[in-house]
Amino acid sequence: MAHITQQQGRLSFNGHLLVNNISETLAELQGLRLEAPLTLDFTQVGEVDTVAISLILEIQRQLNHQHVHAEPVSVVGVPDNLRSLMQLYGVDKFLLN
Repeated sequence: MAHITQQQGRLSFNGHLLVNNISETLAELQGLRLEAPLTLDFTQVGEVDTVAISLILEIQRQLNHQHVHAEPVSVVGVPDNLRSLMQLYGVDKFLLN
């Protein structure tokens, strides 16, 4: 499971973002108030699979729901394997602004 730390416009993820443990991470996310602009920091993420892409999109969806004119989230500290998955699915240019 990945734990989320929130600090002034930044969500930092620590741990593993995998399909078999995403429900705990999503539950933790539900307890947070998202503010725009928002940066997602994956520097401390270990293992990752395609669910991380879904997580980024879900966070953007929630942010847009809470703030009608929210800017796209910024994504930093992306591990190479997540960057490769983003390229494979063709979302790297959209998610890595």
